[in-house]
Amino acid sequence: MISVLLVEDDRDLCAEISAFLSGAGFSVCVAGTIREADARLARPYDLLVLDINLPDGDGLSFCRQARRYIRSGIVMCTGRGERELRIASLRDGADAYLVKPVDPEELEATLLSVHRRLQGNLAPLASGMLPQPWYLDGERRLLTAPNGGTFLLNVGETRFLAALFADPERHARKDDLVVLLAGDEPDYSAHRLEAMVSRLRSKAQSRCGLRLPVVSDYGRGYTFTEHARLL
Repeated sequence: MISVLLVEDDRDLCAEISAFLSGAGFSVCVAGTIREADARLARPYDLLVLDINLPDGDGLSFCRQARRYIRSGIVMCTGRGERELRIASLRDGADAYLVKPVDPEELEATLLSVHRRLQGNLAPLASGMLPQPWYLDGERRLLTAPNGGTFLLNVGETRFLAALFADPERHARKDDLVVLLAGDEPDYSAHRLEAMVSRLRSKAQSRCGLRLPVVSDYGRGYTFTEHARLL
């Protein structure tokens, strides 16, 4: 999972962006000031989303300072669109520059692009496509794979994947899943859950030609290990 440190002092905007990115499969931590951001950077993040005008300092100066000791991708996200500022940001260590109000999907695409570039993973997949999320349309009970393949799910499969996709860590405990899937079936068991997951993996392989990235956590639960979006 790609980790992001979001540095934004507008609480409403911060909550909106954080919720969107979490729903898109990122692990998001937030900070409202440069001091908080500096403290958060005691641990590594894959990406840093940084405003320029912050209560306790200049985000551009912080970008220049942070670039000396972090290897994270840095995306400036600010309401200021002056040409000189954009150029200065890129020269001082930013990998991308977005002007608010930013389209959340554009931000997501930018973060994925920067992360992919930093990882050196510029080669296309065997299908000729760049990596895409798995999409779950819960209302239509339709799962779309990164290669564009789709297949219909039954009610239990939809509830199972929705539980994983809705969690920021893409994880759900086995006991909770059994309760979720039991409904009016009091005899629903962990064994039935395991059988359903096995059938779902086989369905993904046969219909889309891809391995479904659902892994078992030593019998305690399941985790979806790739990028995913819940529609």
